[in-house]
This record gives sequence, C-alpha cells and structure tokens, in this order.
Amino acid sequence: MNRITLIAITTALILGSCGVPQEDFDKLQSENKELKQQLEECQFGAEKLLSQATAFFDEQKYEKCNSEINTLLEKHSGSSEAEKGKELLKKANLELEKIAEAKKKEEAEKIKKEKQRLANATKKMRKKYDDMKGITWYYDKTSPHYVNSRTNVNAYIGKKDSGTPFMRLVIQYVADDWLFIEKYIIKVDGKTYTITEEKYGEIETDNGSGGIWEWLDRSVDTNEYEIIKAIANGKNVKIRFSGKQYYKGRTVSSKEKVALKNIINAYEALGGTMK
Repeated sequence: MNRITLIAITTALILGSCGVPQEDFDKLQSENKELKQQLEECQFGAEKLLSQATAFFDEQKYEKCNSEINTLLEKHSGSSEAEKGKELLKKANLELEKIAEAKKKEEAEKIKKEKQRLANATKKMRKKYDDMKGITWYYDKTSPHYVNSRTNVNAYIGKKDSGTPFMRLVIQYVADDWLFIEKYIIKVDGKTYTITEEKYGEIETDNGSGGIWEWLDRSVDTNEYEIIKAIANGKNVKIRFSGKQYYKGRTVSSKEKVALKNIINAYEALGGTMK
C-alpha cells in the first residue's frame, strides 16, 4: 500500500470516527479513489511502461523488457504504445533466442573440449583391463611395469565399469641391500612431507637374482594426493627411504614429475575429485 493511499484511508477513518457528516465522508472517499487512480497511472501509464521497456531493451535486460511490455499489453491493450510494445516484444524475444542459441553452442563446445581433454590425458596412459574385477587400470607410459624394475615414485588409476576413478601411490626402492623401510621423507622446495607405514607389512619386500626390492602400494586419500601434486609441481624434490638402521636418499627426476602430472590430469579428466 503506497503512502498517499495510506494517508487518505487513515484520514477517512479518523474523520469517520469523529462523526464527520456522510456527505463530507463520501467526498473524501471519492478524492481518495481519484488519488489512487492518479498514482496507478503514474506507475503504470502506457507511455511510462513503454519507456521502461525500451530502456531495459537498450540495457540488454530482455526478460525485464518483456515483463514491462506484458504489463503494458494487459493495462493498455488498445493504445498506440501497446502496438509499439508488440514490435519491441518481438525484438526482445529474438535476442533471447540468440542468447539461448549461443549458450547451447557454448555448452556443446565445452563438452567437445572436455572430450578432447579426456582423450589427450588418457592417450598418455597404458591401459590394462581386469575382467574379473571389472576395473580398467591406467598407468603412465613411462612408469615401471614391475616393482623390481627400478627405484621410482609413481601413481596409477583404477576405474570400474561404473563409478568414479580412484588413485594409488607407488614408491619403489630397488638395490643390493635391505633397508627394511619404515617411512619415506619427501622434501619439496623446502617443505617436508612424511609417509609412514600404516600397518605392519604395508611396505612389502622381495628379492631375487642378487637384488632386493621394497615397495609401498597405497590407496590415495587427500593427504597422499597433496603430496603427489607437490612432487609433480616441485622444482627441487628429494626423497629419503628411511629404514630401521639405515637410509638412502635420491632426487626425484623430472621424468617422474611429468609422469605424475600425466596421472593427475588423467584422473581429473576421468571425473576424479579428491575432497
């Protein structure tokens, strides 16, 4: 309720309660009605509605433009402004169609780019399908095929036929003598990360042909994912294999970093997220 109307009604009620003659009271009601009509004409006059609709069109606010024109057609259907409004309505709807078509094309382009990103990310992988478990495994093409191949830090992805992908981290140590590794200390550009054995025997061991190998193959959670990304993007990355009595250290190679980046890209392209 607008202020003018409220004042008029309040005044009428006061006068009515004070015993104002009926003739004066009727006159006040008539004036009140006239004020309301004037106010409505001021707010919803044909000329003003068309002017507002035109302003919205010029500002490219086509939905608001249509709303004003619909009000114009409802209240002043036979006016010259209404005829002009109909023409403006056609133009506004045409612009809305163009916007919808542009959004449709943009969405199609996004889908196309996403498919291409997925293709580019996964083509750097070697794949292996486990038909018993229904899992496709993705490995970077440069990563070791076997845990006794060489000392290395890498990761790989698993994805079931239906479901989101998951990632695993592998840290391999291949040498002539045992360390019996208990933890890995990784230093990335001055920041230190530590990965410890969560349960006895998680870091596995084996030997053969005069050599030994010790390795960790762990499911990746947010902690490991942070470490993997840090290694992949780090400039100076070193890892220490810390055993019961002795330790060995090495610098993580650029080849390993690139492989980890490829895995991260493939994981995200396949729909993986780490919360």
